[in-house]
Amino acid sequence: MPPPEKIYIYEIEGRVSPPCSLTGDDFLGLWREGGFSYLFFARRKEAEIQAWLQTVPKGRYRSETELNFADWEAGQPLKPTRVAGFYLCPIWETPTPLPGDLLIRLEAGLAFGSGYHPTTRLCLELIRKVYEVDKPQQVLDLGAGSGILALAGAALGTPRVVAVELNDLAVRVAQRNIRHNQRERQILLIQGDALHFAALPGDLALGNIHLEVLLNLLEVPGFFNKKWYIFSGLLGAQVEKFTARLAASPLHLVEVLDENLWFAILAELNSEKR
Repeated sequence: MPPPEKIYIYEIEGRVSPPCSLTGDDFLGLWREGGFSYLFFARRKEAEIQAWLQTVPKGRYRSETELNFADWEAGQPLKPTRVAGFYLCPIWETPTPLPGDLLIRLEAGLAFGSGYHPTTRLCLELIRKVYEVDKPQQVLDLGAGSGILALAGAALGTPRVVAVELNDLAVRVAQRNIRHNQRERQILLIQGDALHFAALPGDLALGNIHLEVLLNLLEVPGFFNKKWYIFSGLLGAQVEKFTARLAASPLHLVEVLDENLWFAILAELNSEKR
């Protein structure tokens, strides 16, 4: 079904988990950051949350925020679109793929990865470039968001994709998208920190995340056990900082794509520097 018109965000001081009575169809997900928890709903739930928190010693109600869904970062109107040979279609639309299209059904929910952001499109373009010259048998997607890049690898025929995502909201959406596309046998979704899984083996590593995490990945020795690497999430001058660090790593820069000051990078393992 289409996304809700409104979302209601409840800020709670403390790291809490909502009870089953609050996680029905109108529950959109949980986001924890620092010492706070944020509950997302499609309907107003202030009274129910206040009552529940009376029984939770480690949780204290802070605020309610009401937003139009379209004002949320991932809340752009989601319409069928084509990117790099992929046909991205919302689950509430009837798909009309053309011959040769690789269909991916999506609900972006509150996660990053609808296919509209430049970094997502650039990553999809670079993924196609890799598959034109190679056939990765295992892909590692670090910071999977909605799961769109992991689904792209599966659609291109990779039998084993490991998708790692820390955020509760994104994991919830990625799980649904994997089911929508019937890719449960190809994609293993793990909730966790990208850095903790960087050394997993693979032929292609994907990292569409923010600069700090990308730089930290280059400090993990076990990360350099893949053949191909795609990095994105870089804005403006960040790309210079990242490519400078990349030059000192065992990776060789192959190509840089950009759109509206956002950048994506394709790199390959340089066996001589390893």
